Order: sequence, then C-alpha cells, then structure tokens
Amino acid sequence: MFLALLCLSACAGRLDQSVRTRAAADLSCSADSLKIDKVEDRGFNEGLYRAQGCERSQQYSAKCTLFGCRSHTAEEIAAREAEEEARYQAYRQQQAERQAAGGAGSGGSDSSSSGDAASRFVSTRLHNECPRKVLLFHGRHPRHSGGRTDSIGSNTTMSVQGNEGDTLWIVDDKGEGVSNFTYNKSVSQVFITKSCAGFSTSRS
Repeated sequence: MFLALLCLSACAGRLDQSVRTRAAADLSCSADSLKIDKVEDRGFNEGLYRAQGCERSQQYSAKCTLFGCRSHTAEEIAAREAEEEARYQAYRQQQAERQAAGGAGSGGSDSSSSGDAASRFVSTRLHNECPRKVLLFHGRHPRHSGGRTDSIGSNTTMSVQGNEGDTLWIVDDKGEGVSNFTYNKSVSQVFITKSCAGFSTSRS
C-alpha cells in the first residue's frame, strides 16, 4: 500500500513538472511563477492540466510512460488524430482505386470481391519503444515498387492499415529492410522494440 501511494505521488509530481516545463516555454513565463491545476484525473500516470501565468493560460494533456513524460495541447492531439484519419482515408482511396482498376480489367466489378476485400482490411495500433525515430515501408519489400515510406517518432503511437497478409517494414537510412510485420486480424497492437530492429506484440 505504501509503495502504491509513493508511486502515485511520484507520477503526479512528474506530470506537474512536465506541464510546468512545457507551459513555461509556451507562455513565455518562468516555471516557478506558473500555477498548475489538475482539471481532469485520467489515472495515476495521465491527466488534464491547466497552466496559468503572465496573464495567460493553456490546457495540456500530460502522460508519463517508462520513457518519460510529455504534455500536449488539444490542438496538437487533434492534429495528430486528423493526420491518422487522413492517412487512413488515403489508404482506403488507394484500395478503392485498385479495386476499380481490377474490375475494369475484368470487364466489371464483383460485389462479392469488394466485400471480400473489406473483410481482409486490418487496422493496427503501432507504438514505437525505440529511443529514436524509426523509418517504415508499407509494401511487399522495400526494394520493390508499389509501396510507400513512412516514419514514427520515439514513444509515439499511430494507426497503420493494410490487408491481412500485407507487410510493414522497419528500414534503415538506406532503405534496406531491417525487420517486418505481417498484418493479421488477431493482432490489434504491435510494438517496435527498444533495439529499434524488430516488432513485438508485447512491450519489450
């Protein structure tokens, strides 16, 4: 019980400090002069905070993980979610164009094949435990055409999409494949390991 209370206190202090440091830069105000209030409790390692100082205020969503604490504004979170949604819609559009091209080549579209393609679609949450940005490649192989490049920042989570059986690669600075993951409907979350050289279905 004592250890649990100690952990709660330590995490709360780290969240407060994360918000204070971020707000000091955003509000052009000294960190010591800021008033930090918790607006919403989201668990022992996450919360919504309001920072006030120098006649200005800003709200932050703060979260601590094993890799440190970070604070983000609502606008930053909305932009990230919009980026993920745009990426998802772009992928859907690409898939629709491929289906249309295939249907035109065969003299018509088959509703059953369209339904079959939808049933194979997989959306997976990817979290990067590597201490640096990792380069990605969506496609059969990094050295083959038809794929697309991507990246994910350290301690960042994003949605990746593909059909069941499609491949997602970690690549090096030269575009060479380092490791790959095959989309599977039974896997909803994947982690890039701390070594930056592999995928895992559990935290490393």
